[in-house]
Amino acid sequence: MRTALIVLLLCLASASQAAVYRWQDASGKTQYGDSPPDGVAAEEVELAPLSTYAPPPPTAAPAAAPATEAESGAEAGPVQRYRRLAITQPTDGQTLRSDDGQIRVAVDLRPALQEAAGHRLIAVIDGRRIPGSDGSVSIRVDRGSHRLQVAVIDSDGKVLASSRQIGFEVRPKTILPIPRELGGQPLPGN
Repeated sequence: MRTALIVLLLCLASASQAAVYRWQDASGKTQYGDSPPDGVAAEEVELAPLSTYAPPPPTAAPAAAPATEAESGAEAGPVQRYRRLAITQPTDGQTLRSDDGQIRVAVDLRPALQEAAGHRLIAVIDGRRIPGSDGSVSIRVDRGSHRLQVAVIDSDGKVLASSRQIGFEVRPKTILPIPRELGGQPLPGN
């Protein structure tokens, strides 16, 4: 009921705002409104049509390579379609401990990377592409939160398969003691 009342009021408000007027107030400033004050000379303002924006059509998710003869039961073809690509390490939401920021990304890729066909495994970490090997990618990141996705690309850079994006956090491995002057407790033996 409340929603219907709000919609009705909005419809009435838009219908009543069909005209916009311009006038000068007592201090000489130009004012605009849907109804001028009584006794003030006002002129109706011709408004330009509203700007509109139509977003581009959505792009489809990267398609996997077309099926080959090997998958259709015929003689083995040179290239097979990738059936699975998933990040197995790190896991989504995981906190990793690393002092140097070196992280190994492991993937489950089926079938195996077809390097003879010019396929490469890449990681996209925070928008940057990083090349990898057949089953893993080694990355170096700063401390903090990061977004990661892996993909298989062909020699032209076309994405043949991609994983879902995950998030992880990197924190330092070494935890230094807080000095006594800063409120820390003395270390044993001190």
